[in-house]
Amino acid sequence: MKIYRKYGWLLLLLFVLCDGGMPYLLGTMWDGFSQTKQVVSDLGSVTSPVKTYFEHGSIMTGSLLLIALPPVQYYFFNADEIFQDKRREINLLLFSITAFAIGDCIFTGVFSINHTTSGLTLDTIIHGLGSGAGILGMLVAPWLMARIFAKAKPKIARICWFIFYGALLTSGANGLAQLFSFTYKGVVQRISLAFLYLPLIVLAFSMQQKKKK
Repeated sequence: MKIYRKYGWLLLLLFVLCDGGMPYLLGTMWDGFSQTKQVVSDLGSVTSPVKTYFEHGSIMTGSLLLIALPPVQYYFFNADEIFQDKRREINLLLFSITAFAIGDCIFTGVFSINHTTSGLTLDTIIHGLGSGAGILGMLVAPWLMARIFAKAKPKIARICWFIFYGALLTSGANGLAQLFSFTYKGVVQRISLAFLYLPLIVLAFSMQQKKKK
């Protein structure tokens, strides 16, 4: 258990590596798939030749992120007294990351998008709602982190504010790109996803620096 808490920050980085890298790995297995013109969820559509791999991979990465949360909770609540007055923000942060793990990762693996029908299916609706809730959670995460680190680690707080505004801008651009079927919507989405992963990277390195002291 001590090792689990001590090296929990590595699980966050492993999640980012696996979840962020999976579309590029699976894209090489699908002839004709375009990283620049197609969104990540296309890999899990009913017509995708890598559908099963994408579904299993999404469930595994979502589960990995959930497993990484107890060390995060320990870091804030037990490892340092400087965060004790930020318990509400910390709980909301943990909830936001959980929403991303379940809604945007696990739900993506369980409920597939069906491009072969013009109407909405139950799986498509659940997929969209789950993904939306997960993305919203990670949009809020850097704002919460900025408040949590404001007094204890002002430099990290400033980085979190930058990520927050960047995430808002890129997520808005991503929504518009998909709504209006922008040709290179894949590029826009990848940039948006990068900003969603950044809070986890910042959090991981903050936890790792604490262990060095």
